[in-house]
Amino acid sequence: MPLRDDLLTPIAGANPGGAALRYDPIYDKIKEARREDPDLPQGEWQTTRKTAEWPQVIQLASEALATRSKDLQLAAWLTEALLRREGFSGLRQGLELVRAMVEQFWDHLYPELEDGDAELRAAPLQWVGIALDIPVKFVPLSPNGHNYLHYRESRAVPTEADAEASSERRTQRERAIAEGKLTPEQFDQGVNATPTEWYQALVADLDGSLEALAALDDMGEEKFGDEAPSYLKLRQALQDIRQVAGQLLARRLKAEPETSIASPAASSAESAVDAGNPGGGGDPSPASSGFAPDSSSAAVSSSSPGGETPALPATDRPALSSIAISPVPGSRGEAAARIAAAARFLRAQAPTDPAAYLLLRGFRWGELRARGSSVDPRLLEAPPTEIRTRLKTLLLDENWQELLEGAEEIMATPYGRGWLDLQRHVLTACDRLGSEYDYVAAAIRGALRSLLQELPQLSELTLMDDTPTANAETCAWLQAEVIFGENSPAAVESRETMEEPYGNGRGRSQRGPLERATEMVRAGQSEKAIELLMREAAQERSQRARFLRRSQAARIMVDTGLEAVAMPILREMLQQIERHNLEEWEAGETIGQPLGLLYRCIQKLEGQTAEKETLYLRICRLDPLQAMHFTTATENGESGG
Repeated sequence: MPLRDDLLTPIAGANPGGAALRYDPIYDKIKEARREDPDLPQGEWQTTRKTAEWPQVIQLASEALATRSKDLQLAAWLTEALLRREGFSGLRQGLELVRAMVEQFWDHLYPELEDGDAELRAAPLQWVGIALDIPVKFVPLSPNGHNYLHYRESRAVPTEADAEASSERRTQRERAIAEGKLTPEQFDQGVNATPTEWYQALVADLDGSLEALAALDDMGEEKFGDEAPSYLKLRQALQDIRQVAGQLLARRLKAEPETSIASPAASSAESAVDAGNPGGGGDPSPASSGFAPDSSSAAVSSSSPGGETPALPATDRPALSSIAISPVPGSRGEAAARIAAAARFLRAQAPTDPAAYLLLRGFRWGELRARGSSVDPRLLEAPPTEIRTRLKTLLLDENWQELLEGAEEIMATPYGRGWLDLQRHVLTACDRLGSEYDYVAAAIRGALRSLLQELPQLSELTLMDDTPTANAETCAWLQAEVIFGENSPAAVESRETMEEPYGNGRGRSQRGPLERATEMVRAGQSEKAIELLMREAAQERSQRARFLRRSQAARIMVDTGLEAVAMPILREMLQQIERHNLEEWEAGETIGQPLGLLYRCIQKLEGQTAEKETLYLRICRLDPLQAMHFTTATENGESGG
């Protein structure tokens, strides 16, 4: 389907970029056309499921771009719709359009620059790089609708030959078939029935998409500078799919060596999508297919440093068959697969909502609690080496989004029960992803703390392969950041020595800001210490990190008699605690410290007040050890001193 030829025509009037449409009804219309309800069992309460209307998205976005506004968000939605509707040829067209808009309309594009800052303008392109890595994995790799995710899953099922040679493999194959998984023979049957020309066109479309993405990336580096959006996730997904498509094409060429080379311009995407959806309306989506993708279970990447990187294997997967899912799971394994699929869907819809992450931990850590305070050692399944290697590689590459998604996929499996190194990977990724993930990190940290309080021996146990549940680095991290709370001196020093090497290259031997500030205070330079910590707070990438740094600075203020200076800072922090309901997510000591400092300020500056008594009661509940240091607390709740 060709795009209309006036998309790059300047808008009539004084501004070639047209007008801002962010608050125009067209935005809401496109959002509604994109909206799609999850395809989950509804039980007795059956409702009509809303599906995305991709042709309408294409029509609405194209009309707005051609006649009203050169808006990158509209172009991003159009690119998504073209991918969903036409596969890789549509993705190529969308990426080429976005690049041309950036090149030709930079001075008039929307979102507009804010005082020369391009961060807001880069956001729609960043969304393209992050959000489209999942839909590309649903584009069919054969006319019968089998896609990249089907391919990956079929390769995890033993072949008939393997099953005949091993009773264990036979049991594994039978279990997979019972769960509705696609067998290698079923996937290969679709490939063998597909003309070679179809795969030649598919590979050409994939190559065109990768070339268009590279051109867009280069244009971004030129125009956005330090704010240039990243397309790493989308590029990795396309490279993984291209590798598989190349293998399938090679197989067809070997079977039909006489086949003539098809024109690169020939497009297979429309027939692929239509075959996967006889009723039209786009490719099989996570909702409409009854399962969701694993963005971390990519094939090995030829671009990975040092050669091939092992993929995360698919485990505990939902059924991939087109058979309708019954309202009640047929087995515990099926129930686990549905929980994993539900969490995956929730992460895709709202990646910064703690619900999806707590769903998996509630299930897997609930299994560990089945015997009360003792742990059944058989539940502590050990992850294979390739999983450990894959996650460590993502950590060292600072690929935080992929690390988080990959780790959560493992959390959904039995490996997530007792392998505590996994939790360190997850929380490191959350911290590095910035303030948007603060509440996810706080929720996970709280759940982990609760688990270790109930099962304190867990960190000292071994997995079924005799490796520890927590390696030495994880044990130190648990003691510092989880068990004693993040605002403790041990926690701060742990972050500044253990995590900094992954972020900006600071060595372990170098001193962290708190240590330097403490030395300044000892040398009588308290003002410089406060200035250092406040400057560090302003430079932190997450709200949570800024909160902790400001708390450290406020403590020095109070300890050195600057209560009047600390008071407004601490009141602002109190508002932040209440506005974001931090008591529900954060450790008591983390919240208790600024409250305790505010208590001391009120005591020094205002004396006995009702606010001071209320604060004292909150501190007693959140951080009893700190409350014990206050001078008096009578039985009727009065506090003084």
